[in-house]
Amino acid sequence: RDAAAAERLRQQVLANPLLVNRLISADAKTTAIYVPIETSANGKVIADQIKVMALAQGGPERYFFAGDPVARHTVGVEMFRQRKRFAPLAAVVMAVVLYLLFKGGWIVAGNMAVAVIAIIWAMGLFSGLRIPIHILASMGPIFIMAISTDTVHIFNEFIFRRREVGDRREAIRQTMEAVAKPVLLSDLTTIAAFASLAIGQIIPARVFGLLVAFGTFVVLLTSFTLVPALLALAPDPPSLKAAPMEEPTSSWLARLGQACVVWKRTVVLVGLILVAVSAVGISKIRINNNLVAFFKPESEIRIADRHLTQALGGTAPLYLVADGKTPDAATQPAFLRALEYLQRNLEQDPIVGKTVSVADVVKRVNRVLHGDDPSREVIPESQEEVAQYLLLFSMAARPQQLNNVVDYPFQKANLMVQLRSWDAVETRALLDRIDAYLASRPFPGGVELKPAGMAYFNMVWSEEVLVGMLEGFIASSILVLVLLILDYRSFRWGVIAFLPLLFTVILIYGAVGFIGKDFDLPMSVLSTLSLGLAVDFAIHFVSRFQQRYRETQDLTGALIWTAARPGRGIMRNAVLFASAFSVMLFADLLPY
Repeated sequence: RDAAAAERLRQQVLANPLLVNRLISADAKTTAIYVPIETSANGKVIADQIKVMALAQGGPERYFFAGDPVARHTVGVEMFRQRKRFAPLAAVVMAVVLYLLFKGGWIVAGNMAVAVIAIIWAMGLFSGLRIPIHILASMGPIFIMAISTDTVHIFNEFIFRRREVGDRREAIRQTMEAVAKPVLLSDLTTIAAFASLAIGQIIPARVFGLLVAFGTFVVLLTSFTLVPALLALAPDPPSLKAAPMEEPTSSWLARLGQACVVWKRTVVLVGLILVAVSAVGISKIRINNNLVAFFKPESEIRIADRHLTQALGGTAPLYLVADGKTPDAATQPAFLRALEYLQRNLEQDPIVGKTVSVADVVKRVNRVLHGDDPSREVIPESQEEVAQYLLLFSMAARPQQLNNVVDYPFQKANLMVQLRSWDAVETRALLDRIDAYLASRPFPGGVELKPAGMAYFNMVWSEEVLVGMLEGFIASSILVLVLLILDYRSFRWGVIAFLPLLFTVILIYGAVGFIGKDFDLPMSVLSTLSLGLAVDFAIHFVSRFQQRYRETQDLTGALIWTAARPGRGIMRNAVLFASAFSVMLFADLLPY
């Protein structure tokens, strides 16, 4: 009630190692409230409710909300919010770019109709089957919308055929005959790529993969039904007035194709150099997961995590459960000293911010019972004395305070470790160092030490699930290669169509490695997306080249023609696809 009493309380609190850097900072400016919640509870909702109550108190204090439940559920809320914001925006951007590319409103309407039908069918089917639309699957409509741009190849070829043939019906027939095989093959391989996510361990990834795969099937279906009908009914676009090979896009693509043919060895050499450089970048990639890193540095989540990490011991809890195998094993002085030695070793690690165990409780009680003598803050020599101290503590404090560090039979002790980082690779490195320490200084009596806690769960999830998705991606790539070989009935042409996919993936992940980006869940989804897209472009190029070469038997001419004519559709598709996803640059979550 007076300054002197407040100062005594301050000194008592700051002298208590059970509190400092866990419940109160060393400078006494930050204090923490731990709020355990039920498994089914929403961390963000609870945090928002507490925030309202805290702010209603007034005062100059700042409140920070951090921890796995807050970050995890905030990510979920943000992903649904991003979908509502960016799906319509992506549609508008696609419509504008489509109009600029083709100068025809009916082409815009046709492409958007295919996208909307595919999205409605896919979302409607999964809702009708009562399949939950998880966080990841909520982004499915944007992916389906981007994949629907495959119809650009049909529109592009129709414009060429309409100029050459004149008769609309014949132009439609020839268009569909020319693009049927590449459209069918590209969509089937895209379906296979996304459907491969269904064999993984993450249920949301399974739902996402199957959702996009079914949406792609609807795109394929409407490409052979709705699109030809629209071509028969719609007016001719203004772009028909230009000569086929005189348009700027076709002209420079033809020159690019001719240059690549002339400088073919140089092109191959540059490609090999890029692959070699990218291989170095790929070697730098870490398989990692960190939900907090999903947010921008200036977000509330990141600010709260940084502050609590600096002021206290960190926000990532790791538990090390020491199992003594028999009741009362945790009351043995040798057991407690081994626990204490491990704590002191852990506290030397820069990732560890704070450790607390039953050994700290026993030492504190021993000191208090001996007139607060600092020299008595040690483990007692007898097991009976330890048991008495724990009994006294359980009577003086709430039962859960003791239950946090030791179980009732005193068989298992929980060493609570606060980590300063949520990186899964950091947790794995720490556990490896713990294993090395225990190998040189094992616990007495064959005590087993098992990790637990959200930091450990995040590490296991990263290692097992993400590695599983990486293995699934590799399996999907092999499956796509096999499908290409079977579709072309030729090993050589299957490999040729597969090489652009392999080259694209290597370059993408080489760049990812050089910029220091980890392989996490969003990156694993990008793997599937790049798989579907790269093979789509390659199939269109190879299939149309084969058609032209069979007609002319002119290798150089067929290559230049393919680069200029189907290549224009490929270029338009790439521009349209990139523009649809470019809106995600403005998303609040960094993975987007």
